[in-house]
Amino acid sequence: MPERPKANGEEHAMEKKPRAAGGGGDGGGTRGEASGSSEGGGLVERLPEALLVEVLCRLEVDDACSASASCRALQGAAAAAISTITTIDLSAFAPSNAILSRILEGNGAVRSLTVNCSLLDDSSASVIAKGSLRELSLLKCSFTMSFFMAIGERCRNLRSLKLEVAVAPDVLYSRYSGFSICLAPIYAGCICLETLWVKFPLLDPHTADSETGLPFLPSNLKELLLQPVSHSQAKMVFPRTTSLTKHITDSLESLSLVLDVITDELVMLITINIRNLVELCLEDEPVTQPNLPEDLTNVGLQALGLCHNLRHLSLTRRYCDFRRVNDFGILMLAEGCKQLRAIRLSGFSKVSDAGYAALLHSGKDLKKFEVSNGLCLSDLACLDLDKAAPNITEVRLLNCALLTSDTAISLAPCTNLKVLDLSGCKSIADSGLVSISQLPKLTLLDLAGADITDAGLSALGNGRCLISSLCLRGCRRIGSNGIASLLCGTGTINKTLVSLDIGNVPRISCRAVTVIAKNCEQINSLCLRNCLLITDSSLEVLGSIGRDSSKCSLRMLDLAYCSKLSRNFLRHFEPPLFRGLRWLGIGKNVVQRRGCSPMVAELLERKPGLTICGNACDMGCRNKCHPDIRYLQ
Repeated sequence: MPERPKANGEEHAMEKKPRAAGGGGDGGGTRGEASGSSEGGGLVERLPEALLVEVLCRLEVDDACSASASCRALQGAAAAAISTITTIDLSAFAPSNAILSRILEGNGAVRSLTVNCSLLDDSSASVIAKGSLRELSLLKCSFTMSFFMAIGERCRNLRSLKLEVAVAPDVLYSRYSGFSICLAPIYAGCICLETLWVKFPLLDPHTADSETGLPFLPSNLKELLLQPVSHSQAKMVFPRTTSLTKHITDSLESLSLVLDVITDELVMLITINIRNLVELCLEDEPVTQPNLPEDLTNVGLQALGLCHNLRHLSLTRRYCDFRRVNDFGILMLAEGCKQLRAIRLSGFSKVSDAGYAALLHSGKDLKKFEVSNGLCLSDLACLDLDKAAPNITEVRLLNCALLTSDTAISLAPCTNLKVLDLSGCKSIADSGLVSISQLPKLTLLDLAGADITDAGLSALGNGRCLISSLCLRGCRRIGSNGIASLLCGTGTINKTLVSLDIGNVPRISCRAVTVIAKNCEQINSLCLRNCLLITDSSLEVLGSIGRDSSKCSLRMLDLAYCSKLSRNFLRHFEPPLFRGLRWLGIGKNVVQRRGCSPMVAELLERKPGLTICGNACDMGCRNKCHPDIRYLQ
């Protein structure tokens, strides 16, 4: 009996020998290639298929697809593994119809699917519309009526649909009498739909999508997001008269609207009609400062205080501010909503430390607190925060000019803190960084524009926080020596860091890139935007990351406005260099000035999984939708 497994293994190896020998050919390089294939492929093919499938199931989809090209055994195992995956996320790159078909065609088990649809058309519905789907997210899409009809017919059990449309509604959907008509088949077919997100490019809500289809929304929705929508259209969600039939407001728990203007009237309609409201996110972008009655005042904040079950609240205004809201309105809100767990406020220029402190001390359940453009927010608001909100895990204080390092020192006792964003707070100095470095659970730190130096980075490099994402953009007093101190210290940051932003730092040179490549092989995202000392030699170093260990961790790289790169800098991205790269930002000025559009097209043909952005977008383009760079030349 002990000999039997060995015999089976030998017999299996003998069966494989003729195929290896047949591919060997007669001498020369062909024989050498066959020999290598025989050694690698034969070893893998001896392993049980079930084991290969189990290993490949633990990889990301794109990694499993890459492995399938190695040999026949891995090809079959990858196909079997992908066919059983229940959650597939293809947002990191834009698959073509053919690639998407290869990934999804044999999968009848997928329940959650996210796809970057930049290169897809309506014919992709044949592989996307699966009866097993429960959650579907379509990013940067431009589908028409036929696609949504297929989804409504085949995805009967769909619970969540999230659409990020790449074009304005009047560009693509005018012939259908509006986008709401396109969604009608989904409303009719997906009777279990509970979550609906519809996001168009942010335009003026006065002119965008006058037919958002609000009156036709399914009555069983629990979560609704619309972007953009005018406040007059948003009011159509709420019934004008009482009715015996079920209405959307009876089941709605989460409402997110990007409006032209937030008004007291709309807020009061929300609080009166949505009895089970748990999450409310309202954002507006008025062109000019609103006048009464078309504005939010203390009256609206007082009405929100009646939502005693509210857990998450976000009220943000861009470009202008809420000039008619002061501490009194915030105090009334804090008095009524004592179960808030997440607060996000932006544009409240008249609210002082008293108002913000009232929110922070309103309940013990607060976990996330964010304030942007708090002109009157100072260090006093965060005093004793560890006692007021002992469970707080995320603090974001953006562009608050009065904050200093004392705020960072006040946050040091918050041992549960995982996210700290102080971007735009220009008075944060090295003393604050010393305190931050002792936070044991901190994973994300954003200090963009801070007044820190290389000494502060040295303290962070010797600290005990487990930072995986670090932003130092615009910290003009740091340099390559600081990056070396950060990543060569006695701490663990060089082992945990996967995302680093050192853009707009004039003293970052090739030495810093070398330190990053040598000490952070696990780096996933690197921003070198507007680093004027970066040259082609830096790309050679970055391209070599993981070559010895076969680990190509770098997925996103931002080189926009790096003016010292040569005319032919894109040649450094040709295979086999940067094998894992999914997004490359080069900036439109680089393409136009250097005339490298033919090289861009050639590189994209050789690396179909790569996205090159010539629009100077932030990392990954995020919510930006624009044509392929090959069509912008």
